[in-house]
Amino acid sequence: MKQLTFIILLSIAACKRESSPDGRSQIRDEQLQKEIDYLKDQNAAILDSIRVINNKLQDLQ
Repeated sequence: MKQLTFIILLSIAACKRESSPDGRSQIRDEQLQKEIDYLKDQNAAILDSIRVINNKLQDLQ
């Protein structure tokens, strides 16, 4: 009976996304997509700042 309980618990633990190569690659892809989205937001903010600075420089000329 103890062995059956152990096998059941082990099989439940093995069903998580982290336990399969496909699950791990999906998790990695999700993390990479979050980083890409963050970098896109940063890029947009930098471009906006450059545009503001450029406009101020043109106004000074």
